[in-house]
Amino acid sequence: MPKKFWQFRNQAAGSAELLLYGDISDSSWWGDEVTPKTFADELNALGPLTSLTVRINSGGGDVFAAQTIGNLLEQHTAQVTARIDGLCASAATIIACHCDKVVAANDSTYMIHPVRMGIFDFADAVTLQQYIGALNTIRENILNLYTKKTGREKDEVAAWMDATSWWTGEEAKTNGFVDELVDDGEKTVVENRGGLLFVNSVNMNLPFDKAPKFVQNSVAAAPAASGFVNIPTPAEKPGNNSHKEDTNMANEIKTVDELRGAYPALVDQIEQAAALRATNAERQRIRDIEEMALPGSEQITNEAKYDKPMSASDYAKVAMKNAKEQGAAWLNTMQQGANASGVNSVGSAPAPTGGEKPDEFMDAIKGLGKKQ
Repeated sequence: MPKKFWQFRNQAAGSAELLLYGDISDSSWWGDEVTPKTFADELNALGPLTSLTVRINSGGGDVFAAQTIGNLLEQHTAQVTARIDGLCASAATIIACHCDKVVAANDSTYMIHPVRMGIFDFADAVTLQQYIGALNTIRENILNLYTKKTGREKDEVAAWMDATSWWTGEEAKTNGFVDELVDDGEKTVVENRGGLLFVNSVNMNLPFDKAPKFVQNSVAAAPAASGFVNIPTPAEKPGNNSHKEDTNMANEIKTVDELRGAYPALVDQIEQAAALRATNAERQRIRDIEEMALPGSEQITNEAKYDKPMSASDYAKVAMKNAKEQGAAWLNTMQQGANASGVNSVGSAPAPTGGEKPDEFMDAIKGLGKKQ
């Protein structure tokens, strides 16, 4: 199973915590029978609980994972409380809305937005309509959940969702998504690391300049005024409270996983571009082989395309060799047939007899077709 994106901890005296920091589902939950079962098994293994706290600091992720987790939590017999420690955005809000109570830090951030779907392949009109139908169904389910949680009119909630709404903890409470605000003395740490937004050292997979203005401003503002803590980079002098963009992260990255953690959007873009190039190259390879294919070479052509893949240039060599072998075999077969029929033993035509001259013989032949 891929690395888990959740952690159950601090189980004692009928209570436990579920930590959801970072992406909801590191790999797609959709179509996976292992990950959701593992989560359900771990939840059941906690045994009887009277209270379960779900600590959230997440920019969202897989909507199907969030729905499954949310429903499992809602069906649990314990009192389930969501505590938003930093950011609760996108799919993470689905989990929060399934909890019995939502408590948010005074300086937390809440965000809802339209449903989106990534498409990385060619699609016809029918397939695109199916995608749109799926998006509408998912949107309707989320809207019903938001409406139930907030007690607001569905049209109002839909307008918030379609507009991509960023709220402070207080605004989220005013709009009904948060039940209670707390200030437990822990400050939210917002950072600009290499142009990406990090909250409490968790990558939010969002370009820093795309974060809401009040989040961006919090980095430059004084901690006492904003409620956000600025962490100086090693290049900054001690005592300097202004947080600058961290430009030294590349020097700290030593593995692919670390690169993905620091620049997930960039890694995804590179992988998608590489996959597209590979797909186009494969299609071109097959087209080139098909254009060179000759009648009678169907078997080696199919092997070259699928069973024993080879480049178009390698296929050309194999096809040429096969054509020569087929030609030699054909000539050999014709020679054997000629020998067996006795054709090779037939001599030349006899010379004209009866004293005819060659010209007279040809004239007689030509005159056969004329009327007398």
